[in-house]
Amino acid sequence: MNKLIGVLVIVFFAASYAVADQDNFRCYKSVGLKNTLRIQFVIQSDNDDVGYVIYEGGSARIPIKRLKEKELKRLPGGRPSVFETQWREITSDGTGGTYVYVSQGAIVDNFRYIRNDGKTFRFAADLDASADNGCTWATK
Repeated sequence: MNKLIGVLVIVFFAASYAVADQDNFRCYKSVGLKNTLRIQFVIQSDNDDVGYVIYEGGSARIPIKRLKEKELKRLPGGRPSVFETQWREITSDGTGGTYVYVSQGAIVDNFRYIRNDGKTFRFAADLDASADNGCTWATK
């Protein structure tokens, strides 16, 4: 009986971790480019200062770390404030860019990627790509 309870506890925590992880990703597609870029942006459920980005067709996850978050506007009546958050890609050669977005509660707006040379790529939510376990991109 104790063995069964132990197994159930492990299964419960494994399932809880998987479900929590699923809730922390968003799918985006580039705006205004001839060849669309698609990314999955993930914030880890156990540490919301780190995460990773997966590019459609990419070979690996790119680790990211939250650089800073600043409140842009405080709203009355208990409504969520507006924040700007910056994330930096962590690469071995230091060439990673920065992801910046503005959010109010669960709403994310003005999502962009800024390369080290200053070139900026704008992204919009890719709601069609969002699946239970991450982004699924159909060849278009």
